[in-house]
Amino acid sequence: MRTIKRIFYLSSVFLAALSCSEKNNVEELPAEPGTIEVRGTLTDVRPLDEGSEFYPQNTRYAVTAEAVSCFDSPMDYAVGLKEYRGPEEVRSGSDGTIYIASDVADLASYGWTATGGQFAAGDVLYYLHSISCKANEWISVPYPDAAEVSPVVFGESLRVSDVQIPGMPIASVPVLRGSTVSNVCMAILPDGSYIASCTGVSSTQRISLFKSDDRGNSWYALDGTNVAENGVSNYYNLFVHNGSLYMMGAGADNLNVVISRSDDGGRTWTVPADGNSGILIVGRFHSAAVPVAVSGGRIYRAMEEVADDESRRPFVMSAPADADLLVADNWTKTNSVTYSGLSYVDDPVSELIEGNAVATPAGEVYNILRASSTSTSVAAMKLAVSEDAAALDSPDEDSFVKLPGGGKKFTIRYDAASGYYWTLTNPASDDVAGMQHEGIYASGITHDLVRNRLVLVRSSDLETWVQYKQILADPDPFFHGFQYVDWQFDGNDIVAVCRMACPESRGLPVRQHDANFMTFLRIENFRDL
Repeated sequence: MRTIKRIFYLSSVFLAALSCSEKNNVEELPAEPGTIEVRGTLTDVRPLDEGSEFYPQNTRYAVTAEAVSCFDSPMDYAVGLKEYRGPEEVRSGSDGTIYIASDVADLASYGWTATGGQFAAGDVLYYLHSISCKANEWISVPYPDAAEVSPVVFGESLRVSDVQIPGMPIASVPVLRGSTVSNVCMAILPDGSYIASCTGVSSTQRISLFKSDDRGNSWYALDGTNVAENGVSNYYNLFVHNGSLYMMGAGADNLNVVISRSDDGGRTWTVPADGNSGILIVGRFHSAAVPVAVSGGRIYRAMEEVADDESRRPFVMSAPADADLLVADNWTKTNSVTYSGLSYVDDPVSELIEGNAVATPAGEVYNILRASSTSTSVAAMKLAVSEDAAALDSPDEDSFVKLPGGGKKFTIRYDAASGYYWTLTNPASDDVAGMQHEGIYASGITHDLVRNRLVLVRSSDLETWVQYKQILADPDPFFHGFQYVDWQFDGNDIVAVCRMACPESRGLPVRQHDANFMTFLRIENFRDL
Protein backbone atom coordinates (compact mmCIF):
# COMPACT_ATOMS: atom_id res chain seq x y z
CA MET A 1 0.00 0.00 0.00
CA ARG A 2 1.62 3.21 -1.13
CA THR A 3 2.02 6.22 1.13
CA ILE A 4 -0.91 8.63 0.90
CA LYS A 5 0.25 11.77 -0.89
CA ARG A 6 -1.32 14.85 0.59
CA ILE A 7 -0.76 17.61 -1.93
CA PHE A 8 -1.03 21.25 -0.95
CA TYR A 9 -1.49 23.74 -3.74
CA LEU A 10 -0.74 27.22 -2.47
CA SER A 11 -4.04 29.02 -2.40
CA SER A 12 -4.76 32.47 -3.72
CA VAL A 13 -4.01 34.94 -0.99
CA PHE A 14 -7.05 36.82 0.26
CA LEU A 15 -5.78 40.25 1.28
CA ALA A 16 -8.54 42.83 1.41
CA ALA A 17 -7.80 45.69 -0.97
CA LEU A 18 -4.22 44.55 -1.58
CA SER A 19 -3.78 43.75 -5.24
CA CYS A 20 -1.38 40.91 -5.91
CA SER A 21 -0.49 40.19 -9.52
CA GLU A 22 -1.83 36.95 -10.88
CA LYS A 23 0.92 34.54 -11.84
CA ASN A 24 -0.33 34.38 -15.44
CA ASN A 25 -0.01 38.17 -15.79
CA VAL A 26 3.59 38.32 -14.60
CA GLU A 27 6.25 38.07 -17.24
CA GLU A 28 8.55 35.21 -16.33
CA LEU A 29 12.15 36.27 -16.21
CA PRO A 30 14.80 33.82 -17.41
CA ALA A 31 16.86 31.96 -14.86
CA GLU A 32 20.38 33.22 -14.40
CA PRO A 33 23.07 31.18 -16.19
CA GLY A 34 24.33 28.40 -13.94
CA THR A 35 21.21 28.53 -11.74
CA ILE A 36 18.70 25.71 -11.32
CA GLU A 37 15.13 26.76 -10.53
CA VAL A 38 12.35 24.56 -9.20
CA ARG A 39 8.68 25.03 -8.52
CA GLY A 40 6.29 22.71 -6.77
CA THR A 41 4.56 21.98 -3.47
CA LEU A 42 6.25 23.21 -0.27
CA THR A 43 9.69 22.88 -1.80
CA ASP A 44 12.76 23.57 0.28
CA VAL A 45 16.37 24.29 -0.76
CA ARG A 46 19.16 22.87 1.40
CA PRO A 47 22.94 22.37 1.17
CA LEU A 48 23.93 18.76 0.59
CA ASP A 49 25.99 18.55 3.78
CA GLU A 50 26.72 15.22 5.43
CA GLY A 51 24.82 14.77 8.68
CA SER A 52 22.31 17.56 8.11
CA GLU A 53 18.54 17.02 8.19
CA PHE A 54 17.50 15.55 4.82
CA TYR A 55 13.78 16.40 4.78
CA PRO A 56 12.24 19.58 6.22
CA GLN A 57 10.82 19.21 9.74
CA ASN A 58 12.06 15.62 10.00
CA THR A 59 15.09 14.77 12.13
CA ARG A 60 14.86 11.02 11.48
CA TYR A 61 16.59 11.29 8.10
CA ALA A 62 20.06 12.71 7.50
CA VAL A 63 22.22 13.46 4.46
CA THR A 64 24.72 10.63 4.10
CA ALA A 65 28.30 10.63 2.84
CA GLU A 66 27.01 8.37 0.06
CA ALA A 67 24.69 11.15 -1.16
CA VAL A 68 27.45 13.77 -1.06
CA SER A 69 29.83 11.48 -3.00
CA CYS A 70 27.44 11.30 -5.95
CA PHE A 71 28.78 14.69 -7.06
CA ASP A 72 32.24 16.10 -7.65
CA SER A 73 31.45 19.56 -6.29
CA PRO A 74 29.35 20.94 -3.41
CA MET A 75 25.64 20.78 -4.21
CA ASP A 76 22.38 22.18 -3.03
CA TYR A 77 19.21 20.16 -3.32
CA ALA A 78 15.48 20.86 -3.45
CA VAL A 79 13.06 18.54 -1.66
CA GLY A 80 9.61 18.57 -0.07
CA LEU A 81 8.27 17.04 3.12
CA LYS A 82 9.11 13.36 2.99
CA GLU A 83 5.69 12.09 1.96
CA TYR A 84 4.64 15.14 -0.07
CA ARG A 85 4.93 16.00 -3.74
CA GLY A 86 7.82 18.42 -3.44
CA PRO A 87 9.49 19.65 -6.68
CA GLU A 88 7.19 19.42 -9.71
CA GLU A 89 9.14 21.24 -12.42
CA VAL A 90 12.76 22.24 -12.95
CA ARG A 91 14.71 24.40 -15.36
CA SER A 92 18.29 25.52 -15.83
CA GLY A 93 19.57 28.95 -16.76
CA SER A 94 22.03 27.27 -19.15
CA ASP A 95 22.06 24.40 -21.63
CA GLY A 96 23.30 21.31 -19.87
CA THR A 97 22.27 18.44 -17.63
CA ILE A 98 19.85 18.35 -14.72
CA TYR A 99 20.04 15.71 -12.00
CA ILE A 100 17.23 14.42 -9.83
CA ALA A 101 16.82 11.52 -7.40
CA SER A 102 13.70 9.40 -7.03
CA ASP A 103 12.80 6.29 -5.06
CA VAL A 104 11.67 4.86 -8.42
CA ALA A 105 14.56 3.18 -10.27
CA ASP A 106 13.27 3.50 -13.84
CA LEU A 107 12.08 6.86 -15.14
CA ALA A 108 12.87 6.20 -18.81
CA SER A 109 9.25 6.61 -19.82
CA TYR A 110 9.42 10.17 -18.51
CA GLY A 111 12.57 10.96 -20.50
CA TRP A 112 15.03 10.64 -17.62
CA THR A 113 18.13 8.42 -17.75
CA ALA A 114 19.35 6.40 -14.77
CA THR A 115 22.98 7.29 -14.02
CA GLY A 116 23.64 4.21 -11.91
CA GLY A 117 24.21 6.34 -8.84
CA GLN A 118 22.17 5.74 -5.70
CA PHE A 119 22.14 6.65 -2.04
CA ALA A 120 20.09 5.99 1.06
CA ALA A 121 18.29 8.48 3.29
CA GLY A 122 17.38 6.42 6.32
CA ASP A 123 15.23 3.55 5.04
CA VAL A 124 14.63 5.27 1.69
CA LEU A 125 16.73 4.25 -1.31
CA TYR A 126 17.11 6.98 -3.92
CA TYR A 127 18.20 6.46 -7.54
CA LEU A 128 19.97 9.22 -9.47
CA HIS A 129 18.64 10.27 -12.90
CA SER A 130 19.65 12.90 -15.45
CA ILE A 131 18.21 14.70 -18.45
CA SER A 132 19.66 17.04 -21.06
CA CYS A 133 18.05 20.47 -21.07
CA LYS A 134 17.94 23.69 -22.98
CA ALA A 135 18.25 26.96 -21.12
CA ASN A 136 15.00 28.08 -19.45
CA GLU A 137 12.99 25.10 -20.62
CA TRP A 138 10.70 23.84 -17.83
CA ILE A 139 10.86 20.06 -17.42
CA SER A 140 8.50 17.96 -15.31
CA VAL A 141 9.98 16.20 -12.31
CA PRO A 142 8.46 12.69 -12.39
CA TYR A 143 6.31 11.48 -9.51
CA PRO A 144 5.07 8.05 -10.60
CA ASP A 145 2.33 6.14 -8.81
CA ALA A 146 5.04 3.91 -7.37
CA ALA A 147 6.79 6.84 -5.67
CA GLU A 148 6.52 6.96 -1.89
CA VAL A 149 8.62 10.03 -1.07
CA SER A 150 9.45 13.47 -2.40
CA PRO A 151 11.77 13.58 -5.42
CA VAL A 152 15.01 15.55 -5.08
CA VAL A 153 16.52 18.08 -7.50
CA PHE A 154 20.24 18.93 -7.39
CA GLY A 155 22.17 22.02 -8.45
CA GLU A 156 25.20 24.07 -7.49
CA SER A 157 22.96 27.13 -7.30
CA LEU A 158 19.29 26.46 -6.56
CA ARG A 159 16.25 28.64 -5.97
CA VAL A 160 12.48 28.22 -5.84
CA SER A 161 10.63 30.02 -8.61
CA ASP A 162 7.18 31.68 -8.67
CA VAL A 163 6.95 32.24 -4.91
CA GLN A 164 4.83 35.27 -4.00
CA ILE A 165 5.01 36.86 -0.55
CA PRO A 166 1.65 38.19 0.70
CA GLY A 167 1.76 41.93 1.27
CA MET A 168 4.84 44.15 1.05
CA PRO A 169 8.04 42.60 2.45
CA ILE A 170 9.82 45.12 4.66
CA ALA A 171 12.64 42.93 5.92
CA SER A 172 13.74 39.30 5.97
CA VAL A 173 16.23 37.14 7.83
CA PRO A 174 19.78 37.35 6.41
CA VAL A 175 20.12 33.56 6.29
CA LEU A 176 17.02 31.41 5.91
CA ARG A 177 16.57 29.31 9.07
CA GLY A 178 19.55 31.15 10.58
CA SER A 179 17.40 33.51 12.68
CA THR A 180 13.74 34.41 13.12
CA VAL A 181 11.81 37.66 12.86
CA SER A 182 10.26 38.76 16.17
CA ASN A 183 8.92 41.87 17.90
CA VAL A 184 7.19 43.28 14.82
CA CYS A 185 5.48 46.58 15.61
CA MET A 186 4.57 49.85 13.97
CA ALA A 187 3.37 53.37 14.64
CA ILE A 188 2.13 56.30 12.59
CA LEU A 189 4.24 59.39 13.25
CA PRO A 190 2.69 62.86 13.64
CA ASP A 191 3.72 63.78 10.08
CA GLY A 192 1.82 60.76 8.69
CA SER A 193 4.86 58.63 7.91
CA TYR A 194 5.03 55.04 9.16
CA ILE A 195 7.75 53.54 11.33
CA ALA A 196 8.15 49.81 11.90
CA SER A 197 10.55 47.71 13.90
CA CYS A 198 11.53 44.08 14.45
CA THR A 199 14.39 41.89 15.61
CA GLY A 200 16.15 39.08 13.75
CA VAL A 201 16.89 40.78 10.41
CA SER A 202 20.28 42.33 11.14
CA SER A 203 23.60 40.62 11.72
CA THR A 204 25.02 43.72 13.45
CA GLN A 205 22.29 44.90 15.86
CA ARG A 206 19.30 43.39 17.60
CA ILE A 207 16.62 45.98 16.84
CA SER A 208 16.04 47.24 13.29
CA LEU A 209 13.95 50.27 12.34
CA PHE A 210 12.26 50.94 9.00
CA LYS A 211 10.34 53.92 7.68
CA SER A 212 7.85 54.62 4.91
CA ASP A 213 7.12 58.12 3.64
CA ASP A 214 4.53 56.98 1.08
CA ARG A 215 1.91 55.18 3.19
CA GLY A 216 3.62 51.81 3.06
CA ASN A 217 4.24 51.56 -0.69
CA SER A 218 7.99 51.50 -0.08
CA TRP A 219 10.20 51.14 2.98
CA TYR A 220 13.79 51.93 3.82
CA ALA A 221 16.03 51.07 6.75
CA LEU A 222 16.37 53.88 9.26
CA ASP A 223 20.14 53.80 9.57
CA GLY A 224 22.46 55.89 11.70
CA THR A 225 20.29 55.77 14.82
CA ASN A 226 21.33 55.02 18.38
CA VAL A 227 18.52 52.48 18.86
CA ALA A 228 21.10 49.90 19.96
CA GLU A 229 21.74 52.06 23.04
CA ASN A 230 18.14 52.69 24.11
CA GLY A 231 18.05 49.78 26.56
CA VAL A 232 15.06 48.01 24.99
CA SER A 233 15.73 44.49 23.74
CA ASN A 234 12.62 42.32 23.61
CA TYR A 235 8.81 42.19 23.91
CA TYR A 236 8.53 45.84 22.90
CA ASN A 237 6.01 48.05 21.13
CA LEU A 238 6.16 51.42 19.40
CA PHE A 239 3.63 54.13 20.20
CA VAL A 240 3.19 57.86 19.76
CA HIS A 241 2.14 59.89 22.78
CA ASN A 242 1.98 63.67 23.13
CA GLY A 243 3.89 64.08 19.87
CA SER A 244 6.83 61.83 20.79
CA LEU A 245 7.65 58.29 19.70
CA TYR A 246 8.22 55.69 22.44
CA MET A 247 9.62 52.18 22.52
CA MET A 248 8.65 50.15 25.60
CA GLY A 249 9.38 46.56 26.57
CA ALA A 250 11.96 44.42 28.34
CA GLY A 251 15.68 45.05 28.55
CA ALA A 252 18.54 42.69 27.71
CA ASP A 253 17.95 39.12 28.87
CA ASN A 254 14.32 40.18 29.53
CA LEU A 255 15.44 42.04 32.65
CA ASN A 256 13.55 45.17 33.71
CA VAL A 257 10.71 47.09 32.12
CA VAL A 258 12.38 49.75 30.00
CA ILE A 259 11.10 52.74 28.03
CA SER A 260 12.88 55.08 25.61
CA ARG A 261 11.70 58.23 23.84
CA SER A 262 12.52 59.71 20.43
CA ASP A 263 11.63 63.30 19.54
CA ASP A 264 12.88 63.10 15.96
CA GLY A 265 10.93 60.19 14.48
CA GLY A 266 13.16 57.35 15.65
CA ARG A 267 16.63 58.64 14.77
CA THR A 268 17.72 59.62 18.29
CA TRP A 269 16.61 57.77 21.42
CA THR A 270 16.99 58.49 25.12
CA VAL A 271 19.33 56.09 26.93
CA PRO A 272 17.86 54.54 30.13
CA ALA A 273 20.32 54.50 33.00
CA ASP A 274 18.15 54.58 36.12
CA GLY A 275 14.66 55.19 37.44
CA ASN A 276 14.70 58.79 36.19
CA SER A 277 15.62 57.95 32.61
CA GLY A 278 13.67 54.88 31.55
CA ILE A 279 14.23 51.86 33.84
CA LEU A 280 10.71 51.54 35.22
CA ILE A 281 10.56 48.21 37.10
CA VAL A 282 13.36 45.82 38.05
CA GLY A 283 12.88 42.07 37.53
CA ARG A 284 12.21 39.57 34.74
CA PHE A 285 9.37 40.25 32.35
CA HIS A 286 7.44 38.93 29.36
CA SER A 287 5.15 40.61 26.86
CA ALA A 288 4.85 41.31 23.14
CA ALA A 289 4.08 44.23 20.83
CA VAL A 290 0.89 44.97 22.72
CA PRO A 291 -1.06 48.25 22.53
CA VAL A 292 -1.17 51.08 25.02
CA ALA A 293 -4.51 52.63 25.98
CA VAL A 294 -5.25 56.14 27.22
CA SER A 295 -8.30 56.61 29.44
CA GLY A 296 -9.30 58.91 32.28
CA GLY A 297 -6.07 60.88 32.02
CA ARG A 298 -3.83 57.81 32.33
CA ILE A 299 -1.84 55.68 29.87
CA TYR A 300 -1.90 51.90 30.36
CA ARG A 301 0.26 48.96 29.22
CA ALA A 302 -0.02 45.27 30.08
CA MET A 303 2.99 43.06 30.93
CA GLU A 304 3.74 39.72 32.56
CA GLU A 305 6.16 39.18 35.42
CA VAL A 306 8.30 36.05 35.11
CA ALA A 307 8.40 34.21 38.44
CA ASP A 308 11.18 31.98 39.74
CA ASP A 309 9.22 28.92 38.54
CA GLU A 310 9.09 30.52 35.03
CA SER A 311 5.34 31.11 35.24
CA ARG A 312 3.98 34.31 33.66
CA ARG A 313 2.00 36.53 36.02
CA PRO A 314 -0.03 39.27 34.28
CA PHE A 315 -0.24 42.84 35.55
CA VAL A 316 -1.03 46.30 34.17
CA MET A 317 1.09 49.38 34.67
CA SER A 318 -0.07 52.96 34.13
CA ALA A 319 1.01 56.57 34.46
CA PRO A 320 -0.62 60.00 34.24
CA ALA A 321 -0.93 60.78 30.54
CA ASP A 322 0.80 64.15 30.97
CA ALA A 323 3.65 62.83 33.13
CA ASP A 324 7.25 62.19 32.12
CA LEU A 325 6.98 58.54 31.06
CA LEU A 326 10.70 57.98 31.62
CA VAL A 327 10.39 58.44 35.39
CA ALA A 328 9.66 55.23 37.29
CA ASP A 329 7.90 57.00 40.16
CA ASN A 330 5.23 58.24 37.76
CA TRP A 331 4.08 54.67 37.08
CA THR A 332 1.65 52.57 39.10
CA LYS A 333 1.72 48.77 38.91
CA THR A 334 -1.22 46.50 39.71
CA ASN A 335 -0.80 43.21 41.49
CA SER A 336 0.65 40.36 39.43
CA VAL A 337 -2.01 37.66 39.24
CA THR A 338 -1.41 33.92 39.49
CA TYR A 339 -3.45 31.06 38.09
CA SER A 340 -3.34 27.29 37.67
CA GLY A 341 -5.61 24.55 36.44
CA LEU A 342 -7.76 26.83 34.31
CA SER A 343 -9.84 25.33 31.49
CA TYR A 344 -12.03 26.91 28.86
CA VAL A 345 -14.98 24.49 28.77
CA ASP A 346 -13.00 21.22 28.69
CA ASP A 347 -9.79 22.59 27.15
CA PRO A 348 -6.87 23.22 29.54
CA VAL A 349 -5.23 26.64 29.27
CA SER A 350 -1.50 26.68 29.94
CA GLU A 351 -0.73 30.42 29.98
CA LEU A 352 -2.36 33.84 30.13
CA ILE A 353 0.09 36.08 28.28
CA GLU A 354 0.58 39.01 25.90
CA GLY A 355 -2.21 41.06 27.45
CA ASN A 356 -3.92 44.05 25.84
CA ALA A 357 -4.78 47.15 27.84
CA VAL A 358 -8.18 48.09 26.42
CA ALA A 359 -10.23 51.13 27.42
CA THR A 360 -13.98 51.37 26.84
CA PRO A 361 -15.83 54.60 25.94
CA ALA A 362 -17.29 54.51 29.47
CA GLY A 363 -13.80 54.72 30.97
CA GLU A 364 -13.40 51.10 32.08
CA VAL A 365 -10.00 49.50 31.52
CA TYR A 366 -9.43 45.78 30.95
CA ASN A 367 -6.48 43.48 30.41
CA ILE A 368 -7.51 41.05 27.67
CA LEU A 369 -5.04 38.20 27.48
CA ARG A 370 -4.15 35.43 25.11
CA ALA A 371 -5.28 32.10 26.61
CA SER A 372 -2.69 29.71 25.23
CA SER A 373 -3.90 26.13 24.75
CA THR A 374 -2.94 23.16 22.61
CA SER A 375 -6.57 22.09 22.22
CA THR A 376 -8.47 25.31 21.50
CA SER A 377 -7.78 28.69 19.91
CA VAL A 378 -11.03 30.48 20.77
CA ALA A 379 -10.41 31.49 24.39
CA ALA A 380 -9.22 34.83 25.75
CA MET A 381 -9.22 36.14 29.32
CA LYS A 382 -10.84 39.46 30.28
CA LEU A 383 -9.66 40.98 33.59
CA ALA A 384 -10.80 44.35 34.93
CA VAL A 385 -8.39 47.02 36.15
CA SER A 386 -9.61 48.93 39.20
CA GLU A 387 -10.63 52.57 38.90
CA ASP A 388 -7.54 53.67 40.82
CA ALA A 389 -5.34 51.57 38.46
CA ALA A 390 -3.88 49.73 41.47
CA ALA A 391 -5.52 46.30 41.18
CA LEU A 392 -6.16 43.66 38.53
CA ASP A 393 -8.92 41.08 38.91
CA SER A 394 -7.88 37.50 39.63
CA PRO A 395 -8.44 35.03 36.77
CA ASP A 396 -11.12 32.38 37.04
CA GLU A 397 -13.10 30.39 34.52
CA ASP A 398 -15.90 32.97 34.52
CA SER A 399 -13.40 35.49 33.13
CA PHE A 400 -12.99 33.70 29.80
CA VAL A 401 -14.48 35.19 26.65
CA LYS A 402 -14.85 33.38 23.32
CA LEU A 403 -12.55 35.12 20.84
CA PRO A 404 -11.67 33.33 17.58
CA GLY A 405 -7.89 33.16 17.55
CA GLY A 406 -7.67 34.14 21.23
CA GLY A 407 -5.09 31.43 21.78
CA LYS A 408 -2.57 33.33 19.65
CA LYS A 409 -1.16 36.85 20.07
CA PHE A 410 -3.58 39.62 19.09
CA THR A 411 -3.86 43.41 19.32
CA ILE A 412 -7.21 45.04 20.19
CA ARG A 413 -8.09 48.64 19.36
CA TYR A 414 -11.39 50.54 19.65
CA ASP A 415 -12.82 52.39 16.64
CA ALA A 416 -15.24 55.17 17.59
CA ALA A 417 -16.43 55.56 14.00
CA SER A 418 -17.90 52.04 13.92
CA GLY A 419 -18.45 51.48 17.63
CA TYR A 420 -16.51 48.20 17.44
CA TYR A 421 -13.37 46.80 18.99
CA TRP A 422 -11.21 45.22 16.28
CA THR A 423 -8.42 42.68 16.23
CA LEU A 424 -6.50 40.48 13.79
CA THR A 425 -6.13 36.89 14.94
CA ASN A 426 -5.31 33.32 13.83
CA PRO A 427 -8.34 31.07 14.37
CA ALA A 428 -7.55 27.37 13.97
CA SER A 429 -9.88 25.68 11.48
CA ASP A 430 -11.24 22.33 12.66
CA ASP A 431 -10.07 20.69 9.43
CA VAL A 432 -6.49 21.95 9.96
CA ALA A 433 -5.80 21.41 13.67
CA GLY A 434 -4.49 17.87 14.00
CA MET A 435 -2.99 17.68 10.50
CA GLN A 436 0.20 15.69 10.54
CA HIS A 437 3.21 14.43 8.66
CA GLU A 438 5.94 11.99 9.61
CA GLY A 439 8.28 14.61 11.07
CA ILE A 440 7.86 17.03 13.97
CA TYR A 441 4.07 17.02 13.57
CA ALA A 442 3.67 13.25 13.65
CA SER A 443 1.18 13.67 16.51
CA GLY A 444 -0.70 16.42 14.69
CA ILE A 445 -0.28 20.19 14.74
CA THR A 446 -1.84 21.70 17.86
CA HIS A 447 -4.31 24.59 17.97
CA ASP A 448 -1.77 27.05 19.39
CA LEU A 449 0.53 26.52 16.39
CA VAL A 450 -2.09 26.79 13.63
CA ARG A 451 -1.44 30.25 12.18
CA ASN A 452 -2.20 29.86 8.48
CA ARG A 453 -5.26 32.16 8.51
CA LEU A 454 -5.35 35.83 9.42
CA VAL A 455 -8.88 36.97 10.26
CA LEU A 456 -10.28 40.39 11.11
CA VAL A 457 -12.51 39.96 14.17
CA ARG A 458 -14.75 42.52 15.89
CA SER A 459 -16.86 43.00 19.00
CA SER A 460 -19.22 45.67 20.26
CA ASP A 461 -18.82 44.78 23.94
CA LEU A 462 -15.52 42.85 24.42
CA GLU A 463 -17.62 39.77 25.21
CA THR A 464 -19.03 38.55 21.89
CA TRP A 465 -16.49 38.38 19.08
CA VAL A 466 -17.40 37.70 15.43
CA GLN A 467 -15.14 36.62 12.58
CA TYR A 468 -15.70 39.56 10.24
CA LYS A 469 -13.38 38.96 7.28
CA GLN A 470 -10.61 36.57 6.33
CA ILE A 471 -7.60 38.61 5.25
CA LEU A 472 -4.90 36.01 4.49
CA ALA A 473 -5.12 32.25 4.15
CA ASP A 474 -3.12 29.29 2.95
CA PRO A 475 -4.06 25.60 3.27
CA ASP A 476 -0.62 24.69 4.64
CA PRO A 477 -0.30 25.03 8.45
CA PHE A 478 3.26 23.67 8.73
CA PHE A 479 5.22 26.52 7.11
CA HIS A 480 2.70 29.39 6.83
CA GLY A 481 2.27 31.73 9.81
CA PHE A 482 0.49 35.08 9.46
CA GLN A 483 1.02 35.96 13.10
CA TYR A 484 1.84 38.53 15.79
CA VAL A 485 0.26 41.30 13.73
CA ASP A 486 0.59 44.84 15.06
CA TRP A 487 -1.62 47.43 13.43
CA GLN A 488 -3.10 50.93 13.44
CA PHE A 489 -6.16 52.72 12.08
CA ASP A 490 -5.30 55.02 9.18
CA GLY A 491 -8.49 56.81 8.17
CA ASN A 492 -10.74 54.23 6.51
CA ASP A 493 -7.96 51.64 6.42
CA ILE A 494 -6.13 49.34 8.76
CA VAL A 495 -2.36 49.28 8.25
CA ALA A 496 -0.38 46.46 9.79
CA VAL A 497 2.95 44.71 10.07
CA CYS A 498 3.05 40.93 10.26
CA ARG A 499 5.56 38.45 11.62
CA MET A 500 5.24 36.19 8.61
CA ALA A 501 6.53 32.69 7.98
CA CYS A 502 6.08 31.52 4.41
CA PRO A 503 7.92 29.83 1.54
CA GLU A 504 10.30 32.02 -0.43
CA SER A 505 12.86 31.73 -3.22
CA ARG A 506 15.48 30.46 -0.72
CA GLY A 507 13.17 27.66 0.43
CA LEU A 508 11.10 27.08 3.57
CA PRO A 509 11.29 28.48 7.11
CA VAL A 510 11.86 26.00 9.93
CA ARG A 511 8.13 26.05 10.74
CA GLN A 512 5.15 28.39 10.82
CA HIS A 513 6.20 29.82 14.19
CA ASP A 514 9.68 30.84 13.01
CA ALA A 515 9.08 33.82 10.74
CA ASN A 516 11.40 34.79 7.91
CA PHE A 517 9.72 38.12 7.00
CA MET A 518 8.25 41.29 8.40
CA THR A 519 5.60 42.34 5.89
CA PHE A 520 3.31 45.33 5.56
CA LEU A 521 -0.43 44.89 4.93
CA ARG A 522 -3.12 47.43 4.15
CA ILE A 523 -6.80 46.55 4.60
CA GLU A 524 -8.69 49.23 2.71
CA ASN A 525 -12.13 50.39 3.81
CA PHE A 526 -12.15 47.78 6.57
CA ARG A 527 -15.51 48.88 7.96
CA ASP A 528 -17.24 48.11 4.65
CA LEU A 529 -15.72 44.77 3.69
